[in-house]
Amino acid sequence: MCKRISTLFSLGLVFNCLSTLHSEDKPEAPRIALAVPFALSPNSTTKVMVRGWKLNRDIEAKTTIANVGLRVIKHENANVPNGQDAKLVGDSQVELEVTIPPEISLEALPITFVAGGAESVPYSLLVGGRYPVVLEVEPNDSFRQAQPIAAPQIVDGQIHSDRNVDIYSFELTDERRMTVEVIARRQGSGLDSLLTLFDSKKEIITTSDDAELTDSRIEVVLAAGKYFIVVQDAHDHGGPAHPYRLVVGY
Repeated sequence: MCKRISTLFSLGLVFNCLSTLHSEDKPEAPRIALAVPFALSPNSTTKVMVRGWKLNRDIEAKTTIANVGLRVIKHENANVPNGQDAKLVGDSQVELEVTIPPEISLEALPITFVAGGAESVPYSLLVGGRYPVVLEVEPNDSFRQAQPIAAPQIVDGQIHSDRNVDIYSFELTDERRMTVEVIARRQGSGLDSLLTLFDSKKEIITTSDDAELTDSRIEVVLAAGKYFIVVQDAHDHGGPAHPYRLVVGY
C-alpha cells in the first residue's frame, strides 16, 4: 500500500513538472490597451498607434471584417510618462496602417494581434460617428485660444501632457437641450476626464467627472449664446495614452 502511494506521488510530481514546462513554453498573448486615434474615417487609410503589452515583437494584425487592410509598420517599446503606471497605460506599441474600402460600412472595426501563436483579446476601433468629425487643433489651452466647433460636432483629441487642458467654443442661435460627452476610458484611454461647461462670461454652468466608468457626460438645456467646453484629466495627467472623443450633440 505504501509503495503504491509512493509511486502515485512520484507520478504526480512528474505530471506537475511537465505541466509547468508546458506552461513556461507557451508564449504570453499580446494585450491591447488603446489605439490613437481610436476612431477611423470610413473609406480611408489611417495610421494608428496601438498601445499595450507584449507588442514589441514580431506580430501579425488580424480582423474578422473581410477586405479591410491591416499592415504592421513597426513594433517597439513605448514611452511611459513620469508618474504613470505601465500596467495601466501599456509599455509597448504597434504602428498599424488600416485601410477601409468604400464598399464597407462599419461602426466599429475589431482587431487582434498574434505573436508566437498567441492571440490578443479583440479591440474595437470606432469608425466614423453620428456627427461630423474634426480633429483637435493646438494650441487650445485658454479661453482666448479656444477652438471653435459647430454643434452638433465630434472632436477627436488628446490631453498631450500633464496639466494640459483643451478648450472649445460653440454658439447656439436658439434654445437647445444639449449633450456633451467624453469617450475615453471606455476605449482604453488613460484619461480620467473632467468636463466643465462655461457660459460666455466664463462662469461655470456645470461639471461632470465620472458618468460612465471615468468618462464624463453633461446634459443641459442652454439658451441662445456662446459657450465654452473644457476637457482635462481629473489628476492632471496627460501624454500619448490620453486620447479622447468629445461628442457635442442635441
